[in-house]
Amino acid sequence: MLGIYKTVTILLGTLPPILASNTECGGILTATSELTNLTFPDQPRSFGKLFWCSLIITAENENDTVQLTSRYFNRYGYIAGNEYLEVYNGNTSDADQYLGISYLKQTVNYQSSTNSLFIKFYTTNNNENWDVFMLQYIARNADDCNNTYVVYYTPMFILSPGYPDAYQSNLECFIVLLHWIEPSMQPQLEVDIVNSDLDGEYPHCDNASVTLYQGGTGQQIGQFCGDSSTTPIGPYYSNGYVMTMVFQTNGDTSSQSFRIRVSHSSRRVIYPKSRDCGSQFLSASINRQFLQSPGYPVRYKANENCRWTITASHPNKTVRIVVIDSDIYTSDATYITCKHDYASAYDGPSILNDTIVSWCGPSLPTLQSTGSAITIQFHTESFDKRKGFKLAYFETAELRQCGGTLNISINENATLTSPNYPGPYPNNQDCNWIIYAPTTMIIEARVWHKMSETCTDYLEIYEGLKSSSSSSGKLCGHGYLNYLSNGHIITVRFHSDTYSRSQGFQMLVKAVHLRVSDKRELSSIVGEDNNLYSPNYPLNYPTNTAVSWKITTHPNNTIKINVLESSIEKSNGCFHDYVEAFDGSDSNAKSLGRWCGKSEPTKTSSGSVMFLNFKSDASNVDRGFMITYTNLNNHHKKPDKRPSKDANVGDIVGGSIGGACLLTLILSGIGVCVYKRGQRSDTKDVPSKIDKEPIIDAKSPTRKATSFTASPEYINMETAFCRL
Repeated sequence: MLGIYKTVTILLGTLPPILASNTECGGILTATSELTNLTFPDQPRSFGKLFWCSLIITAENENDTVQLTSRYFNRYGYIAGNEYLEVYNGNTSDADQYLGISYLKQTVNYQSSTNSLFIKFYTTNNNENWDVFMLQYIARNADDCNNTYVVYYTPMFILSPGYPDAYQSNLECFIVLLHWIEPSMQPQLEVDIVNSDLDGEYPHCDNASVTLYQGGTGQQIGQFCGDSSTTPIGPYYSNGYVMTMVFQTNGDTSSQSFRIRVSHSSRRVIYPKSRDCGSQFLSASINRQFLQSPGYPVRYKANENCRWTITASHPNKTVRIVVIDSDIYTSDATYITCKHDYASAYDGPSILNDTIVSWCGPSLPTLQSTGSAITIQFHTESFDKRKGFKLAYFETAELRQCGGTLNISINENATLTSPNYPGPYPNNQDCNWIIYAPTTMIIEARVWHKMSETCTDYLEIYEGLKSSSSSSGKLCGHGYLNYLSNGHIITVRFHSDTYSRSQGFQMLVKAVHLRVSDKRELSSIVGEDNNLYSPNYPLNYPTNTAVSWKITTHPNNTIKINVLESSIEKSNGCFHDYVEAFDGSDSNAKSLGRWCGKSEPTKTSSGSVMFLNFKSDASNVDRGFMITYTNLNNHHKKPDKRPSKDANVGDIVGGSIGGACLLTLILSGIGVCVYKRGQRSDTKDVPSKIDKEPIIDAKSPTRKATSFTASPEYINMETAFCRL
């Protein structure tokens, strides 16, 4: 059948009239009973120019069909641009003859229903040397209709022999459809009937029919015949990676046959039920009953597929499920992606209903149906030794609500979590918890959260009751928070949207005595940047707060801080809420400045210690601040032999003889007498004048030294003294 291979190259300038317009290459080829290889295209083109070709392949025998297989051919050793083929039935590119599209690195099979195939090739690659397709084509007898089609990302269209004309009599065609397996795709194929005109009247398909089977020729999925314009038929689903179609006809050939569309489907796969699952249909009552996976609590088997439908006794009641124990294998430490082994709950009597939640690992969800039935599916693939799960189920007339009221006392720790934590929380949640501490205490909370980065899912904390206060802000994304309340009541709200899912949050809360102030000691290491935050950051800081930080580094080094973000209540002189930096170990040291509002200053200490103080009053609050502090290594810095302005002024104020001489000589302009650490300095390094402008401290750009005004008597006296 294959015969001897022939190789064909498409050349320029061989176009028939139908192909000549707006093309750069193309041709008409003849398919015979010998398999022919075609490198397509196989000539250089201009750099950066859109390139496209078209050609027709026609069977040598008018009654034969053409089979075409596209294969990737990496000619130059790299992956090229956006190359693809469009394939049509016959010698036209009419939409109703479209068969499919094929990209590089895809092995796709096409077969015409008549004696021709029409092919278009496109590329937008900007390289003169590009990869190409290796096409193979051959002529086949019209009654040789067995075939296999691989379905990639884009749909394929399959035609009956002879389409759009009548099919032949006494045909039996076996057509295998394969789903190209890719982890992000659902392993299902969908078959839609675009048009059908088969003998018979559905569902009586005795004369001609298309029968669909799961896998090879396993369980029958469906069958169609008749006229699709008058009888709604399809769609049909493979329920796995493979579907087989069998097309059969008898002696009547008056009808036109069919055209079908095959694509991927997101519909859930219904796996065959395992034998050791027990009864599939369970009845819920007001008393708790229990359901466990096969083998629990020892271990479950690989390739288990169990389904249980639990139904309440009355249509007005719902089914609630509490997972008591769960040990289901997963490679995902967050238990969000339950790919191989999982348990899922569906809101209704079938797994085709909406998913309530899927869980794996140690997740212990509590869930409830919206109607009178719920379905549990348990699926395993791994051979890892795991216990499985155990759950309790019962019927209830109460609506399922997440949240509630929590009272905590002194020295008592309580935990709040998002639904199904540490597994992924369900969609469309709006949970509210009200937490009460004794009236003389406040609430301290430690929060770990992992939610959507876009804040479509988030956590909010309200001071007091939600109805009477505004939110302190929204927590989303991934991070940690230490929260301190203003009073003895907070409201916690968790919200999730319709689409995204993540791990949620865990909150540890306890009642503590009101802390008027908090002192913390930090150390700075050379070469490392560290951050410090206002209380509750990035949520609003509490009222009546006093927090201080003492930052210490190596004795020879200094501390530098940069305010990266600042949202502090603004007031004149920063009187209400503020941060203040001190050039020493406490607030008795010299101030380096106070700031509030949106101010983002930079401060540097003169020594190895800096002290920061944050205070808020009883009124307005805001988001707070984020500060980075770092260590400036001065240990290896060469000493500057020139006297600094600060050093000279210090000598003057201290009353040293050298300093007095220096000031005298500067003001008189007749000489220099400088002493710095017992050493004499050259006159060219000393300013000849000190005016009324303040001297700026070189070690702290924001600090101003005292101004001095010269006196003639003082100058004469010091000049005379300096000459001794």
